Amino acid sequence: MVFALSTTTTEVDKPKIITMREAYTPPKANSSNGRIVPIQHAAESKANFGAEVYGIDLNHFTSADFEFISDALHRYKLLVFKEQPEMLMPQQQYRLTSCFDPDETTGGFAHGADPVLLQEDGVTIYGLPNRPAINVQPQVHILGRGELPPNHFDFPAGFKVKGINHADFHIPPHLPQEERDQGASRFYQWHWDGSLYNIPPPRVGCLLAVRTPKGPDVTVHWGDGTGRTMKIAPGATAMVAGSQALELLDPELRNTVMHSHIEYAPHAFQWMSSARSSQLGHIIETEGLEKPLDELSPWTKDKICIYPMVWTNPVTGEKSLQVHGQGAFKLYLKDTPDGEEKIVTDLKEVRAFMHRMMSPVLSPENIYAHPHQEQDVILWYNRALWHSITEFPESYGPRVMHQCNIAASDHPTG
Repeated sequence: MVFALSTTTTEVDKPKIITMREAYTPPKANSSNGRIVPIQHAAESKANFGAEVYGIDLNHFTSADFEFISDALHRYKLLVFKEQPEMLMPQQQYRLTSCFDPDETTGGFAHGADPVLLQEDGVTIYGLPNRPAINVQPQVHILGRGELPPNHFDFPAGFKVKGINHADFHIPPHLPQEERDQGASRFYQWHWDGSLYNIPPPRVGCLLAVRTPKGPDVTVHWGDGTGRTMKIAPGATAMVAGSQALELLDPELRNTVMHSHIEYAPHAFQWMSSARSSQLGHIIETEGLEKPLDELSPWTKDKICIYPMVWTNPVTGEKSLQVHGQGAFKLYLKDTPDGEEKIVTDLKEVRAFMHRMMSPVLSPENIYAHPHQEQDVILWYNRALWHSITEFPESYGPRVMHQCNIAASDHPTG
């Protein structure tokens, strides 16, 4: 499987990938001590998902704990594990994540094999500057910005994770640096996790907060001419529910998306790497800046991902609008299951349709911006939520997160 933004590594260079056959099986127990407390959203919020979990030590969870977690996750879509006695170990973060897909046997990272990032003092670190992998469990990556804590696994002293910068990706006008230093922020990219080519998207995502930025709330600016803003905690992960996105569509459009599909670009992140995003971070602007298909890494038609626009929760039956606006390449639109299909290939039309689908839910009252607390773990159902990272002033200090997501055993089928 080709990782769209990587160079090829040799068999000798590749880190060991623990497979599901080698993965940990939690000890059996009759019942779980887990306790659910639904997140109390602000009075003005219309967000309708999320719960806190107490009473489960994720470093020592049992099979009964996992049954409790799995049921709760499919119902609440986002779980926040509080009062963890110790930092979640990377091996156990992988084990927790992998339990959601017992049929997955490769144990691979959702974006494919990582390249070598650096070699120092006999230690090889894999990944990218903004997403280095932890050697002891290479499916677990470090996200955020700033210097890692001392003696952080195999990383050399002073190692810094590269952060995001909307000025490198969004169309102008960008927020002036002096305003950003005072707490002006952007949503970087609204998405669900997945490679969008060949590799099935993860069922779940998992984030451990190791270090969080310290400072006043930041103000996210939409930048779309509406003047909308939203106060959130620095370094928060913003989320919206795909079910709510579907509900907010007008009846005619909702009927269409229920029967329609999206074709994503081959090596989509490589394809869009030279293009620019809207200021809201939900679609690519049509400027003709995408990489030509014949200049991408080798690809084949049989590995292109064509997904339904609406995905179904296997436990609750709830339907969610799950679309990736920036990777969309072609649309297959139908008003009925057996109706005539309209194929849209013009990128400007594709993106106009994506904007029409995505923009209604991307309003402050529908967004939950999770304020990470150190040592807490969040787990979300990747096939029912969209999320975006957000910017914060560098003076607030580092943001260090351990993320694990694993390629699924199947592609979404609706």
